[in-house]
Amino acid sequence: MLQVGEDALTFELPAVVESEIQQIDLGEYLGEEIVVLVFYPGDFNPACGEDSDLEELDLFTMQPDVTVIGVAPDTLYSHRRFAEAYDLAIPLAADTRGEVAAAYEVDHEDEHGQSVPERAVFVVDLDGTIQYAWSTRDPLQLPDSEAIQRAVGDIGGDAAAVSRYRVGHAHYVEGRRGFTSAMSAFREHEWMVARSDFERAREEFTTAAEQFATAGRFVGHAELADHFERARLKANALWQAADWLADAADAFASGDGEEGNAYRSDAENPLETARDLAEPLDPDDITVDDRTVSIDADALAEADTVSAMEAIRAEFDGEEAAGGVELELDAVSLDDDGEDLPDRDGPDTDAAKRIREYAGVGMDISDPEGAGDDQIADALAAADEADDPADGTDAAPSEAGRPETSLDDVPEQSHPDETAAGDRPAEQGEGAGRDSAAAEDSAAGDDSAASEGDAADAETDVTEEEIEEIAEELQSQNGEERQS
Repeated sequence: MLQVGEDALTFELPAVVESEIQQIDLGEYLGEEIVVLVFYPGDFNPACGEDSDLEELDLFTMQPDVTVIGVAPDTLYSHRRFAEAYDLAIPLAADTRGEVAAAYEVDHEDEHGQSVPERAVFVVDLDGTIQYAWSTRDPLQLPDSEAIQRAVGDIGGDAAAVSRYRVGHAHYVEGRRGFTSAMSAFREHEWMVARSDFERAREEFTTAAEQFATAGRFVGHAELADHFERARLKANALWQAADWLADAADAFASGDGEEGNAYRSDAENPLETARDLAEPLDPDDITVDDRTVSIDADALAEADTVSAMEAIRAEFDGEEAAGGVELELDAVSLDDDGEDLPDRDGPDTDAAKRIREYAGVGMDISDPEGAGDDQIADALAAADEADDPADGTDAAPSEAGRPETSLDDVPEQSHPDETAAGDRPAEQGEGAGRDSAAAEDSAAGDDSAASEGDAADAETDVTEEEIEEIAEELQSQNGEERQS
């Protein structure tokens, strides 16, 4: 069996994780979590009853920063049934060839000649070093959960806390850089760049806050605990501010100044919180030696005097309002000339112009749900009727909301014989009545007479007096033809 002080051996195995089959790599956990590696003889072994033999170890999954991995020679399908039967949360890796058990030197043959692993537990610290090791060949004997708990607790402490804090500080510095860049773009109204950088800063600050919180759980030194908590609060406030400001930049990019300024206003509270907190300590200023913690005196003095985000101000080439949390975010006003507004999608077509021009025709624009398809169609039809010229008449006063038409813009009426000679009766009677009836018949039913069809479309805009004038004009034309 591998001993305390030796490096844990990494491996990759297929595993059942919350009823799903996944490939797990121990190397991905080392340095990130405390790992409790558990070897057991197999699923549904004699030590299982109402509770499984992994029941107490499964409870360790509820502890922050601790990962428990079970390893046994059974197949994935057996592991899944075992996990479901006992409601186990820990990953169960399938070491069907026994290679991992052999590498950890816990493989053996039982009394039946079967190659099975011993029951064994290894607790691995954040550096990948084994800090606790135990094993037995008795399948009915279970590990001492209290001894395991003590081993996990001992891995905590100030050294582990500073290690976690260092990781968090690296993410914090990256978040600060993203925040600086985002604030610069925000001031220049480069909304898409600002949004992208705020989102990047938000992710970095979120990870930093999580790592600072982990450091706080491990630390035992009271003064360090205060600094770690302050760093967590600052990173937490900055990710909240970055989140609101990303939404503000997105709203401004869409031309919605009111919504953008509302988000900008929401960001002020977390920014104010961050302003009141000094920059997190540089982890290089913290030394842990033989359980003794020392902090550089100059760093402590600076931490007590430097306002929040002085470092960002320095990165901003000495400008006032440096792009960090010291920057006062004034309300944004989008210019009327459209320079700050996004381009419209697609060309400005004639149809789009007509919709804008006649949007109020035939519909109630105060309807909160907007106009329906039928209302829009009716409005455009009404607009077309108003736009199409009426033949041979002066336009009557238009209805409310419709544009007026004038005969000055109407082309000359085509001769009736040229437009419908093939379809109308060969004999034409004399008199205004028959001529007007023929004109009305042609306007109502003749699809081939395009110009007369236009006149029919405009019929609702022509008065009775104007119809009589048209009839007299037609009669006069027919009389001249007969004389010729």
